[in-house]
Amino acid sequence: MTRLRVLNMIAASGAGGAEQAFASLLQRLDRSRFEIVVACHGQGAMIGRFRRYATHVESLDLLSLRRPSTILRLVRLMRRYRVDLVHTHLWTADVLGGVAARLARIPRVVSSVHGAYFLPIGVTGVRRARRLVFSRIYRSIYRGCDRVIAVSRYVADDLATRPGVRVSQDRIRVIENGVDIDDPDRVIPTEMGSSDRWGSGSPRIAVVANFFPIKGHRFLIRAIPSVLAVFPDARFVLAGDGESRPAVTALAERLGVRQRVSFTGEIKDSLDLMRASDLVVLPSVSEGLPVTLVEAMAIGRPVVTTRAGGIPEVVEDDVSARIVPPRDPDALGRAMVELLTQPELAQTLCTQAKRVAHGRFSADRMVRRIEEVYLDLHRGIS
Repeated sequence: MTRLRVLNMIAASGAGGAEQAFASLLQRLDRSRFEIVVACHGQGAMIGRFRRYATHVESLDLLSLRRPSTILRLVRLMRRYRVDLVHTHLWTADVLGGVAARLARIPRVVSSVHGAYFLPIGVTGVRRARRLVFSRIYRSIYRGCDRVIAVSRYVADDLATRPGVRVSQDRIRVIENGVDIDDPDRVIPTEMGSSDRWGSGSPRIAVVANFFPIKGHRFLIRAIPSVLAVFPDARFVLAGDGESRPAVTALAERLGVRQRVSFTGEIKDSLDLMRASDLVVLPSVSEGLPVTLVEAMAIGRPVVTTRAGGIPEVVEDDVSARIVPPRDPDALGRAMVELLTQPELAQTLCTQAKRVAHGRFSADRMVRRIEEVYLDLHRGIS
């Protein structure tokens, strides 16, 4: 059987959630049916895994939209490998890959949308005005796609109903992100160690999220004093990097909690950190379907998170996690203290969360459904 040649593109190569889902896709695609070529941005922590699973990996600038040379390189790559289908992830890759696919006359284009892009959150002035304009028009790039994969129903609804350019419902497929915590490539030790767990006097609280306003780190920092009032030796480990990290660090200094907060930067893998923590917190203001949340559930860590975006599609309050309103530091602090002081409740939530994660969010399930999209397009099935 002739294999379908697929160019998978992602505008990142770090250790974020989208990159983890992307690597799981590359690893599990059926090699008897698909030949995989990858284009990614930069030389981040995940590029070694990308190379392990692909025939070829091209690293280039997929963040700037002002370099025509990037599009030309993509066109040459598509022609060199005689690509049958292009699948893009993250918005600048969607733009660059979509344009290059048209120039290279690639017959089929798929884009995976990992969140509600260009929400005017955490920005003011001119930046907010620009974000509001892009909020209305950014989806125009998806008019050139044969399929748009939304990682949650929330993202699908946003694509189809937000004011401005909209994506037609018949092009959207909801395929939830999947995780594989048993992949040996994911068991990469950190320097965190594994002491101080499950309600000891010095609990460790982990936050694994890159530093962007939508991730809500500032609300977590404002919640820390209420936790320290009960657990003075609590340690907060914030793993990730991004544009809002300096502001979050400065806020921790102003509130006098900086000594209890570790900013690790980007770590190669988050699983060991979460395993060595008493609690995993995701204080987001908006989310598509957070891979970190599913990973924490799958490895049996208690979770405190917010009722934002696609998160309620993953967890249920007081059943599989503690869920609080977004932007509410007081509620966030109370929920953290509640789970740290009630290990029986935390264990009950973990048991149900683990069942949900393994039942609904397996990497194999995600990949089989994406393969169906590829094959249906190849066969001309609408």
